[in-house]
Amino acid sequence: MSNTSETNKLLTKKDLNTSYWMFEIFAQACCSYERLQAPGFFSGMKNVIAKLYPDKNDRIEACQRHMEFYNSEFALVGPLILGLTIALEEEKASGADLDGTAIAAIKTSLMGPLAGIGDTLRQGTFIPIIGSIAISIGQTGNLLGPIFYFVATLVLNFGISYNLFHRAYGQGRDFVGEFFESGKMEKIMTMVTAMGAITIGALAATTVKLSSVAEITLGDNVLNIQEGIFDKICLNLLPLGVVMLTFYLMNKKVSVNKVLLILFAIGIIGGIAGII
Repeated sequence: MSNTSETNKLLTKKDLNTSYWMFEIFAQACCSYERLQAPGFFSGMKNVIAKLYPDKNDRIEACQRHMEFYNSEFALVGPLILGLTIALEEEKASGADLDGTAIAAIKTSLMGPLAGIGDTLRQGTFIPIIGSIAISIGQTGNLLGPIFYFVATLVLNFGISYNLFHRAYGQGRDFVGEFFESGKMEKIMTMVTAMGAITIGALAATTVKLSSVAEITLGDNVLNIQEGIFDKICLNLLPLGVVMLTFYLMNKKVSVNKVLLILFAIGIIGGIAGII
């Protein structure tokens, strides 16, 4: 039985849903170097703090606690931290032996691990897959391409994050123990990393297009370099080379903008020279 269920429930489902949607809407509405996403996180805690702490000094303390520096993935697994934090605040307001420092420490300890999972799942897996499907639909001029991307992204984001939010709230502190002590964290990270690598590899193989139009004249015969040499060695050899070049440059800490300029230069020079 979770710790939250052992305390008096002070919050209604309406209160929780208000917190969830306020956080999702304003999570990145205001960022700064000092607090980063703290104002967005506080927007999800504001109505909860007002209801849980009728005493002004307790409200001030809670507001200060949740305006401290905060930074994590916000769209997919970020609401999980919010749900757990609300559960802890509810325990504290119900008289549990739990101080504000412990709540802040638990929240902070989850920021990094969950950011790694959320960013890899959302930006490294879900978005590329949905985007590739949408691009393939939209290439024929079908308006369903961008509509599919918009709807599928929102359904995945809100569907997963909403369920994680309520699950974390329902389990309270038990969620932290179950998540870290059972080894789920390592298993999830391994699975997510592998899935992201497979997804990016598959997208690179299917979406990167490059071929050579250069030809070599050998007496009366004309040899097309692409069909006669590159395709004989390995199909899609040039796209593979572009992907590996990009990977190499990124590993060398070359900025994304510079990598794009290099690729543009290769395309323009190759086109002018009649090579590609």
